[in-house]
Amino acid sequence: MKNVVLFGGGNIAQAIIKGLINSGYKKNNIFYIDRSNKNQKILSKLRIKNLENHKSVKVDLFILAVKPKDAITAYREILEKYMNPKIVSCVAGIKSQKYLKINKNIQFLRAIPNTSSEFNLGITALFNSSFKKNNLKKVISLFKRVGIIIELEKEAKIDTFTGMIGSGPAYFFYILKSYEKKLMNLCNKDKKKINNIMVNLMKGVGLSIENNDLDSLINAVAS
Repeated sequence: MKNVVLFGGGNIAQAIIKGLINSGYKKNNIFYIDRSNKNQKILSKLRIKNLENHKSVKVDLFILAVKPKDAITAYREILEKYMNPKIVSCVAGIKSQKYLKINKNIQFLRAIPNTSSEFNLGITALFNSSFKKNNLKKVISLFKRVGIIIELEKEAKIDTFTGMIGSGPAYFFYILKSYEKKLMNLCNKDKKKINNIMVNLMKGVGLSIENNDLDSLINAVAS
């Protein structure tokens, strides 16, 4: 894949874009479509171009990254404007069949990344509906730039993934909020120091998990 278009410029699109840039993907090959002035300003600061101003560009891949309520409208817009587009949907809750019922001849798959893609530590679930093997490999390679890939054999598993991994960072942030409250007293409300402590805590946990099973780690702390 060369020219990639993010249809939607919100949080998950920004995370993917930043991760791609960090991985060395050329900014000149990343475009977006989004009518939000706020998102346009953010993406223009990253020097990502609005496809509306570059309509002659040959698009190799569309990544649908809009809210569920806007997904089908955005999908139809792509179909109306582009011949035989390849589309990856990052939209939760809308199954492949709903898209393919509109047009069953396009190459389509679902990818659910999480926001850690921004730091190239993302986890992305992929379910292929109709991508050809050679192009599927290219999509996998693209998302590997921003983190780990899980290929799912059943689309139903996407919902489990979305709840556990797609929303996973929020669970940890919620836990850290309780740590933050306790640390406020210990660190005299020094916000920067508290953040550094939490970063070290999470990094240490991550490194510990790499080479140990969870039971042994729990026992080591408990002892």
